Amino acid sequence: MNKSAGVEFIDRGIEFIDRATGARVVERVHAEGFLHWAYNTDPGSLALRLMFRRRWFSRAYGWWHDQRWSASKIARFVEAHDVRIDEALGDLEDFRTFNEFFTREIDLSKRPLDPDPSACLAPVDGRVLAYPEVHAGQTFQIKRGVFNLNSLLADDGLAERCSGGSMIVSRVHLSDYHHFHFPDSGTPAAPRSIPGVYDAVSPYAQHRLVPFYAENHRMVTPFGSDHFGPMVMVEVGAMTVGSIRQCFTPRALVDRGDRKGFFELGGSTVVLLFEPGAIDLDQDLLDNSEAGLETYVRMGDSLGRAR
Repeated sequence: MNKSAGVEFIDRGIEFIDRATGARVVERVHAEGFLHWAYNTDPGSLALRLMFRRRWFSRAYGWWHDQRWSASKIARFVEAHDVRIDEALGDLEDFRTFNEFFTREIDLSKRPLDPDPSACLAPVDGRVLAYPEVHAGQTFQIKRGVFNLNSLLADDGLAERCSGGSMIVSRVHLSDYHHFHFPDSGTPAAPRSIPGVYDAVSPYAQHRLVPFYAENHRMVTPFGSDHFGPMVMVEVGAMTVGSIRQCFTPRALVDRGDRKGFFELGGSTVVLLFEPGAIDLDQDLLDNSEAGLETYVRMGDSLGRAR
C-alpha cells in the first residue's frame, strides 16, 4: 500500500472508508486496464490528449449508450459493481438503454434525510474528502489532481469570498446514484457553465498530477442557504460524462434535499464551498481525510453542522 495525495492505493485500487459500516473497502475500478494505459503510457497519453478527454468523445460515448442495444450491458454492470438496484424506481427490464439506467432516479423514501435542520446534507452519493480551511491562491493536491480555488471557480471575487472557509469534495463512482441534491434550504442563483475537457476524476495517473479541477467542464452555482449563509456548489464533469443536467429553477426557493440535477454517463465530482465560520465539519470526515482516506457517504447523510 502507498499513500499519495489524499487517498490510499492498494496496487491500482483505491481504498476508502464506508461510513455506514466503518469498514475499509477497495474500490472496483471500471475499465481499469484502459485507464491505466491512458494515464500511464506514452501511446495512451497521446490518445488521451487527441481523443479521450475531448468533448466530442464524451458526447459520442453518451450517444452510443443511448441506443437500445446498450441495455444488454446493464445486468453485467450491476453484478460487477454491486449496484443497489433495490432503490431504483423500476426494474432492470424497464430501462431501455444503459444511459437511462445510469441516470436512474431512486425511491427517495428509502433515503431519509438527517432530521437535524442545522445539518448540512450530503448532496450526492460519493467518496468524501473534507477540508476545514481552504484559501484563495492556495494550490495543493487532492488525490492525483491539482486543486486551486481560483482556478476551480474561474472567478477571483467568488474565490476570495470563500477563502478561509471549508470545502467538501464528493467523488461519484460509476456505480453510484448520479443525481445531486441541495444540502440545505435556500435560494440558488443561476448556474454558470465553464467549458473544458473531460479528464477522469479518479487518481489513475501514477507519475503526474491531473489538473481536472481547473480544466474539466464544470458548473458553478452560488447558493444562499438558510443555515450556512452564502455557499457555492460546483459540479465537475469527467471522462464520458455527456453533460451535467440542471433541474432547478434559479432564484426560486428550494427545500433541503430537493433535486438539483444529474450527471449523464460517467463518474463525476461535486464540490461544496462555505464561507469562513459557516460550518463545523463532521469529525469522522476530518479524521479520515487527515489519514488520507475518503469516506463513502450517501445522499442525505450529515456532512457537518451550522455554527
